[in-house]
Amino acid sequence: MNNYQRPHSPFEDSAIERLRRMGLTTEDGSPERDAMAVFSSIFACLLLAAALVTNACALEVPTNTTVQNLNGSQQLIKTYTLPPGADPQQLIEEPFEQEGYRYTFAEIVKEENQVSDRKYHTETVTLETGTKDLGTILTQLAATLDYDDGTYSGVLNLDHTAIRTEAAGYTSQAKTVTATKTIGPLDRNDMSYVPATTVKDGVTLNLSNVDWQIIGTDLVGDALAPASYQAVATYSGKSYHKVATGYITSADYVGEVTRNDVESVTYMVTYLGTETETPGIIIDRASGLTAGLPGKVLPYALGILGAGTIATLAVLLFRSRRALRQLREEPEDESEEEETK
Repeated sequence: MNNYQRPHSPFEDSAIERLRRMGLTTEDGSPERDAMAVFSSIFACLLLAAALVTNACALEVPTNTTVQNLNGSQQLIKTYTLPPGADPQQLIEEPFEQEGYRYTFAEIVKEENQVSDRKYHTETVTLETGTKDLGTILTQLAATLDYDDGTYSGVLNLDHTAIRTEAAGYTSQAKTVTATKTIGPLDRNDMSYVPATTVKDGVTLNLSNVDWQIIGTDLVGDALAPASYQAVATYSGKSYHKVATGYITSADYVGEVTRNDVESVTYMVTYLGTETETPGIIIDRASGLTAGLPGKVLPYALGILGAGTIATLAVLLFRSRRALRQLREEPEDESEEEETK
């Protein structure tokens, strides 16, 4: 018979049991206050480390450092490249010592690094006109347009092939339509011969007037009597159609525009040196370096070192907390064993 039993895995325990074993909860499942305090301290330390890293990385680092002796004048020149608008006063350091010389600020020289660019641009302008006649519209459009958007500028020319005109809106307008019809010859002047309506250009017109005319006579006895008539009928009506209230014209101006801007600013900070009796270490406010350490690496190294130190302290605090808890539990276990015996 095989009595083998699979070893107990700690991951088979409940979540509350695992938290209790880690020292995060008490026996009744409530949060362990001391453990929470430790984690709060860890979190605060990590925030402090992040702030230290940010401040360290924000220091301006010179792109070049030159030490020269010009006509007996000992000079140390640091070159920085900053974005436009940056304050160059932050680059000036307090007096410092390096390689047997004490350097003090002398002057700062500024040089703007220009950038030029050009591109083809189309600018559309619109205006209101009272007509859609191209000749009239051209008199209202300038031949050129000065363009400047704050970055690119130039003179654009009117593109005569890109002028578009459309109605701004429409309104309904009435128009009187009239028509005249001659009806005859008729044997008598009877209105039944005259139609009451007629149609012209798709508009139905109503009879508005009739003029009867005698076009033939006969001798009746000793007198002439009308023998035939014709009617001249006049019709009138209203026709309605849409008319534009005005017109909007869009015109394109095209041409090449250029950009001349300051991409960055180079500052050359010069310090004059006087000999000292004993060489000291470099006191560099911008990088916080001692002589021989590279200025470009130290800010990041300090940030990483600070974060590592705080993380180590956090681990030690947590382990000490667990050790303290074990010491508290040992007397309880011993007392239980004595009661059992």
